[in-house]
Amino acid sequence: MTASRHSLVSSALRLSYLTIGWNGVVGAIALVLAVAAGSLALAGFALNALLDSTASVVLVWRFAHERRDPLAVARVEQHAQRFILAAMFGVAGYLGFDAVRALLDSSHAEASLLGVTLAAVSLVVLPWLGRQKMRVAAALESGALRGDGVLTIAAAALAAVTLVALVTTSALDWWWADPVAALLIAAALAVEATRVAVRHRFG
Repeated sequence: MTASRHSLVSSALRLSYLTIGWNGVVGAIALVLAVAAGSLALAGFALNALLDSTASVVLVWRFAHERRDPLAVARVEQHAQRFILAAMFGVAGYLGFDAVRALLDSSHAEASLLGVTLAAVSLVVLPWLGRQKMRVAAALESGALRGDGVLTIAAAALAAVTLVALVTTSALDWWWADPVAALLIAAALAVEATRVAVRHRFG
């Protein structure tokens, strides 16, 4: 492994560790709040954050493995991409099903000030983190890291959607805003996962 690639791999590992810490904590807190408030949009944001954190765990394994065995890059890269895709489809399916059920049942979410705060702070941190991953992924030509970067940028967008849903539900009593936002989150995840799967012809 060249010195420049070694430096890039070290950057990828640092970004992955940062994602594990940030999204792991934020996702866990948001999921507890989502259950307490009955907010599907907040649950979608939480699950996506936890998904991104889990994907970063896989990337730590992937890049640590490259350090030990540079010849195994292609194999571990494909394993990492398959895991990330499966998780994206799983979260999208779960969230979409619950969102449709909530719309049919006219389920109402409770206001969550802490949930609003988490989503707002994430709008500051996640865009920067996602851009850094995309930059390093391009230099390393790593589809797995790029996919994780997309997940992080998607998490930032989902934080914005969640923030709007929570505020409108609380301020305007638009009960449908929460499940509709959750459907948008599910659709975005499913579309991105399908696009990546088609591009790489994963079966």
